[in-house]
Amino acid sequence: MKIRFGLAIAVCFVAVLACGTEDRPLNVLIIGVDTLRPDHLGCYGYERNTSPAIDKLAAEGVLLENTISQSPWTLPSFSSVFTSLYPSQHGAMSAVSRMRESFPTLGTILKEHGYATGAIVNATVLRPEYGVNRGFDYYDPTPPQGRRADGTTVDVLEWINEHKDQPFMMFAHYFDPHEPYAPLPPYDTLFDAGYDGHIGNAFVLHDYFPDVVGMDFENLRSLDENDWNHIRALYDGEIVYTDKAIAGLLSGLSELGIRDNTLVILLSDHGEEFFEHEGFGHGHTLFGEVIRVPLIFSLPGRLPDGMRVSRQVRLIDVMPTVLDLIGINTDAHLEGVNLMPVLTGNGEPPPTRSTLFPQNAAYSEGMLQGTERKGITAQPWKMIYDLRSRDEMLFNLEQDPDEQENIAAHKPEALALLEDMMFRSLFAMTDTWYIEMAGTREHETFGIKITSARGPGIGRIPLFKFFDASGHMVDIGPVVTSAEGHMVAIEDIDVEGSLTLAFIAEAPGAVPVNFDLRLDGEPAIGNTYFGKTLKKPAQMPFALKSRRNTAPLRTGPSPKPWPPYFLIWHCESEYRGEIRAELDEKIKGELRALGYIQ
Repeated sequence: MKIRFGLAIAVCFVAVLACGTEDRPLNVLIIGVDTLRPDHLGCYGYERNTSPAIDKLAAEGVLLENTISQSPWTLPSFSSVFTSLYPSQHGAMSAVSRMRESFPTLGTILKEHGYATGAIVNATVLRPEYGVNRGFDYYDPTPPQGRRADGTTVDVLEWINEHKDQPFMMFAHYFDPHEPYAPLPPYDTLFDAGYDGHIGNAFVLHDYFPDVVGMDFENLRSLDENDWNHIRALYDGEIVYTDKAIAGLLSGLSELGIRDNTLVILLSDHGEEFFEHEGFGHGHTLFGEVIRVPLIFSLPGRLPDGMRVSRQVRLIDVMPTVLDLIGINTDAHLEGVNLMPVLTGNGEPPPTRSTLFPQNAAYSEGMLQGTERKGITAQPWKMIYDLRSRDEMLFNLEQDPDEQENIAAHKPEALALLEDMMFRSLFAMTDTWYIEMAGTREHETFGIKITSARGPGIGRIPLFKFFDASGHMVDIGPVVTSAEGHMVAIEDIDVEGSLTLAFIAEAPGAVPVNFDLRLDGEPAIGNTYFGKTLKKPAQMPFALKSRRNTAPLRTGPSPKPWPPYFLIWHCESEYRGEIRAELDEKIKGELRALGYIQ
């Protein structure tokens, strides 16, 4: 009896082990290759043999052919990956700002569910001071001596080996394709051994063009096509070297016996420009060569092999997809969508109502250099908007995939569609002022002048738009603005029904917004109201500071005054205020060397 009982226990134990193996939570390995253009990879159609390991990973998984990054440089882009929020929401918009802490990250969510979380990173702007480390138990920034791709693989596998007996998430960040392009031999001569120009076997922009500052790339016109081909060859050499290290990482997973239970995601934060739009590098434009990135999901037995998806997706879609694949539900607000139906060929993700942009629209922002620009891509259309100059560019990507012909003046309907989508969302995610004007049948004329200034303090009004009573954006005629961008004025607005001006004011804390409102050319003191209290101003003009108001963004406070009236309210975004990163002099020196700060 004892023997039989022991045998039964053993059989049950083996069964439990087997079930435990099948039910064990999936591991997650996110391979982030900095500055990696998809069109320089074989699996995306590149003619040079740069990426055999990545190509093999794509053949064993699902390749997304058209993935858009939410920012053209590292910090805001990877922050969007790990939060599924846009840069304006998570706050890591500049080289001196850090992520806000009012929302969870992929790391914090997995950590709460028993995952070990580790990251090996190699960029100054991913150091813990920027907040991207939130949720990682182990976070190893670049060591003082630097770390090439092979060293990254060694460190990643060492950490994985120590945590392979529990579910884990590892972020393995490879930096080698980022400038400087200085591949080790033989990778430095792999693709352009016959080059005899003045650029050597390494390229650093400011070594060859020390006078290049910011976005002034005029001197780069001296480079001919042979020079650019050589620069691309050096970049490609760095990709090959990194690809070999990734091959070692994937082999290491197999040797540890955990490859089949590990979801592997390969992606990049942004691409790189090689003078396609008369510039170089990244962070200064929102053209395709900078914001199109590779994205591959691989999970043997759970995801298809060799599948390619042409549908446009976004980096913010990575986090909700990972959570679905590993079976974790969250109440966190995510702007991205779960791509599992797309990855398995079962249709489209379910529609979402609470996100700022529809899932077929890819929004990008957060410039490192130059004025802030916003971009939105909704196939086949793409719009880029400059907040300072208010210039707009529109491209038809089916007819002009390289974005060379601005057709904004010729396609007003398509431009208006993207404008409406973008500006509604921008006002929703940003502290925004609203001035509603309501007229009577007498057709009164309204005049508005708003400024953000007091004494030496000057703010800016970078964005303003008019909306009609149904919430549609309208053009109401010429608007006067100041050269400094701190004043907006318009006269003789003929309002039938109601019209609302929405605007964003960026100003130092002590600088209010000044209002000078006119009705039929006269000061509108008796016809102007504030917020839910409907308080009137004591004089005209008058000044107001930002205040929280819970009124709906479009409709404003209720009940309304009797027309004609001006009704003013302010809505404060839950994602507000820049959090400054505390950077020591060493980090600031590294940022200056990279051209990230002055």
